[in-house]
Amino acid sequence: MNIKSKAKCILPLAFVLLAVFAVTAPDPVFQAVQSKVHAAQAESDKHTSLRMVADVKEVVPGSTFMLGVELTMQPGWHTYYKESGDAGMPTSIEWVLPAGYKHGELLWQKPHKFDDGGIVTYGYADKTVIAVKVTAPDAIPEGEQKLVAKVKWLECKELCIPGSGETSITLPAGKKGSTPAPGDTDSFKDSGFTGKVADLTTEGHGTAGSDTAPASGGVSNSSSPTSAKGSILDQNLKVADSEGTMPFYMYFLLAIVGGFILNFMPCVLPVIAIKIISLMEQVNDDPGRVRLQGLAFAAGILSSFLVLGGIVLAARSAGQTVGWGFQMQYPPFVIAMATIIMVFSLSLFGLFYVTVAPGQDQIDKLASKEGYTGTFFKGVLATVLSTPCTAPALGPAVGFAFSQPAITILGIFEAVGFGMSLPYLLLTVNPKWLKFIPKPGVWMEKFKESMGFVLLATVVWLLGVVGAQVGASGVMSVGFFLTGIAFAVWVTARFTDLSSSGTRKAVVWSIAGVIAASCLYFFILTRPDLMGTQAADASEPKTAVTESGITWLPFSIEDLDKNIAANKTVFLDFTADWCLTCKVNERTVLDSAPVVEQLKALNVVTMKADWTRRDATISKLLAKFQRSGVPLYVVFPAGKGSSPIVLPEVITPSLVVDKLKEAGPSKS
Repeated sequence: MNIKSKAKCILPLAFVLLAVFAVTAPDPVFQAVQSKVHAAQAESDKHTSLRMVADVKEVVPGSTFMLGVELTMQPGWHTYYKESGDAGMPTSIEWVLPAGYKHGELLWQKPHKFDDGGIVTYGYADKTVIAVKVTAPDAIPEGEQKLVAKVKWLECKELCIPGSGETSITLPAGKKGSTPAPGDTDSFKDSGFTGKVADLTTEGHGTAGSDTAPASGGVSNSSSPTSAKGSILDQNLKVADSEGTMPFYMYFLLAIVGGFILNFMPCVLPVIAIKIISLMEQVNDDPGRVRLQGLAFAAGILSSFLVLGGIVLAARSAGQTVGWGFQMQYPPFVIAMATIIMVFSLSLFGLFYVTVAPGQDQIDKLASKEGYTGTFFKGVLATVLSTPCTAPALGPAVGFAFSQPAITILGIFEAVGFGMSLPYLLLTVNPKWLKFIPKPGVWMEKFKESMGFVLLATVVWLLGVVGAQVGASGVMSVGFFLTGIAFAVWVTARFTDLSSSGTRKAVVWSIAGVIAASCLYFFILTRPDLMGTQAADASEPKTAVTESGITWLPFSIEDLDKNIAANKTVFLDFTADWCLTCKVNERTVLDSAPVVEQLKALNVVTMKADWTRRDATISKLLAKFQRSGVPLYVVFPAGKGSSPIVLPEVITPSLVVDKLKEAGPSKS
């Protein structure tokens, strides 16, 4: 059978792949939908009341005073802090003040830490005040001064309901130079207001009513001392490579460049087979058809990035924080990808073909008709397998996008997709360039089969990711499931062919479906950890010692703060088991002799932040560096922890050595 005729083999996998985006979408997406449903059901039933408070009874021209919004929650309900954690949505306030009035940043009380089945959030039960410092103009009109706050919040109990409301206070104008009478000072007294992010790794200090926290975990008064400046999460870091002053359009250019470079990163190894085979299939095609194939492949990539951007927006609307490659942190998605890639590899081995009515002419006609669809979904698959890691220039662009409005997020994601599809478009825009690819022949079938082993190696890599997320027993269950799927595919391939009747095909496919469904139920659906509905019983991260003798400490914000406060030079490696670029850098650079010697000579503390599973603290620390994914390498110089040195995604031994020398040795 002509290799083109196998294009339709991809179609069943392609539709499954689209379903994967929906069915295995992480919890934030479902929470976004649930939030909208709950809002529709209970829009008029608010469980949080608002009241405006001020620490003065009159406004004196030129004076500064405290103004706050007091939120009072019904028993069992809670709202969220500015850093809400694994779920929730921060309360937002729009201040509407008379002309000339100025206000500072929001000041928050120390939040509760809520731990509900492994989902850690930070917020307030019973009552809290969110405040600002307001400065009145030197000249204000006589009479009443009306100060208004428009508030949006998310209130949660067993369900979560978005809420919004408006509150105001009217204060008389005082005489300039006079001392205003005190107002509602109790609301601001000893309340722990701070404009900085609280240390979210501690249990936190609640406001009044903390004993009524509506989630398990309760509230503790424990705290961990760091430095006089507080946790690194609280500080305004002066990052050496900060891109914050770049023009807006530059982020889009960086996204295109980063998407282009993504094609050459180690993370794209799994899709090399797909791209090579796609090109080989087009060697003898009509030039016009080749161009359409290139457009179809690019459309698959761009559509996939649009879907990813939509998932990010849905997650954000549910109050969740996600990063680049976030889908790889969810076992159901990884398992689905392993299944699709394994079945695809079996098709490359020639185990199954398109089952249509016999006749080579009909098969070729079908391949021609469906070829664009197959090429489109190859672009989809290429995108999904290319996004676990960031590329140079991609990190700043995507990190910037995640903090922007929806249209900017989607625009930058599409720019990344355009950059990634650019090499393919350039190659197909002039089909004459394809002449450099060897002509099809018998060798092509053998080469295609050899590419099947590349995909099988990808399956092994994905099994390793599952193992890091759910442990060895989880890998065994997934292995049995994949074996069952392979058996189901073998049944359809060996007991049907192009001449089989419709009845025989229906019977055989039904048997294969029962086999696949049974394996899915017994090996996957019965395990909550594999379905992502229950946190895996993962052991605490352990200190790792490499063969080179370097000790890598497991990341914790407390240990990072302590080492920075002790004037130690710290090398922090943000990594994940699903990030191939991370693993390549670790083996070829971080374990190289020059780097190891320099780490030892400078007495550098080496720490590894493992992002294989979701970790809210790591996500927040990544955001401090305007990054949303891994790899990321940061050096905290001794005595200058607030001025870290950020390394690029692609590193070399000489680059790391130079940056370590720039940071200097740890101080005793």
